Amino acid sequence: MSQMPGPDETVIHVHTAAGQLGPYSRRQLASQVDSGALALSSHIWVEGMSDWTRLEDNAEWLSDLGTGGGLVPQRPGESDDDYQDRLFGDLVKSSWDYLEDHTFASHIDEVFLGAVITSSLDSGFALIDITSDGQHHYLRFENMSDQSRLIFRMTHLTGSLSVAKVLGQRASVVIGYGERIGNVAKVMNAVRAEMQSGYLQNAEPGTITVDGDLQSGYVYVQVDLYLNIDDYVSRTYHIDYPRLTGHIGAAKNALAKYLRGRFG
Repeated sequence: MSQMPGPDETVIHVHTAAGQLGPYSRRQLASQVDSGALALSSHIWVEGMSDWTRLEDNAEWLSDLGTGGGLVPQRPGESDDDYQDRLFGDLVKSSWDYLEDHTFASHIDEVFLGAVITSSLDSGFALIDITSDGQHHYLRFENMSDQSRLIFRMTHLTGSLSVAKVLGQRASVVIGYGERIGNVAKVMNAVRAEMQSGYLQNAEPGTITVDGDLQSGYVYVQVDLYLNIDDYVSRTYHIDYPRLTGHIGAAKNALAKYLRGRFG
């Protein structure tokens, strides 16, 4: 557990169903709790903590500021009955917060997969193959005008809700670009001389590898990346298609230049 920060040190990050907020000071947190804007079930994190923790499990952070000593205090002029109703409402709200967090973490993988498919289709590529083993998703697209191909291997890395709260929603993604090469045998001989693997395990980001398919006549270059899914998919499942399409297009452009520069 990290040492309790001073009352006015703005170092506390907060995570609710609405997303990540802050940083706040302890005094600002106390004010948020007193006003009912922040539930004690919210999660907090400061540098030095190994994981997010519930605000109510750190009541001492607020108790010296006049709140947080167990229950939310009764407001001036608030009747006992209204106070009890508010406490019950907080219990229901915190339950919904957890359910929404869990649902988002469970669905984000499928949403991001659909977003990649849509962005690739909008870029002029047709989906020709899709397979999944439940953890890894494999996609293959082809541009029908020039027969160039895009391939993806996507793995959601932060399916655990607790891990996602610390790291965000992350995915390991291999993006590949392929073209038909006239003398495939010559290309494959060059590839075999330095062959590593079509999909390197634990490859460093930006690593470019080359592979070929003698049957189809395609040669592929591919790159390993780690993507922050939160950059593309919001908590309300809004997709930032311009950003996603732009990033996929930039990767495709770099890989195409590499392929043509080496084997053109």
